[in-house]
Amino acid sequence: MGSTRANRFGLAVTGLILLLGGLTAAVRGAAFVPRHLGAAHVPVTGRFVRAFADAHLWFWIALAAFSVAVALLALRWLGAQARRPAPRTIRLEPDTRHGATTLSARAVTDAIEDDLNAGPYVRRATAGVTGSRARPHLLLNVTVDPDTDPADARSSIHDAIERARHTLENDDQPATVRLRVRE
Repeated sequence: MGSTRANRFGLAVTGLILLLGGLTAAVRGAAFVPRHLGAAHVPVTGRFVRAFADAHLWFWIALAAFSVAVALLALRWLGAQARRPAPRTIRLEPDTRHGATTLSARAVTDAIEDDLNAGPYVRRATAGVTGSRARPHLLLNVTVDPDTDPADARSSIHDAIERARHTLENDDQPATVRLRVRE
């Protein structure tokens, strides 16, 4: 099940549960069916419910387990919202009315990695693309030797990014560089 489909399903189920709970409370408050839902002036947790909960420890354990499960599912869903799948293609044509020119994101990252790794200042470089097809964001992880001059490494990385921007025909192409020094 895709992320969008899972979101819709989860939100529909949550909305349905909240709607049914709200309607039940409204019907009970209006005293439409006091025989089944109880009288409006009587607390929801009457003497019988409180006695049952007090007499059965498993009730509280089950309630706690259910609450923890719901909280974990909510956290997992929240975490899934933060993750966006990396685009497989990058759209080069800003206005799709004039056509659609795309480039493989893998081709772009491989080219940047090759460009950086061929330079004398970089020990290892990896590249990735995040964002959307229309607004990609380059992520570069670059490792340099400890004796490398930072200005030379920066210049080499900057040149590689500029070549990538030229290839993508986007002078404002955002890029994030994580620079590491390793022995």
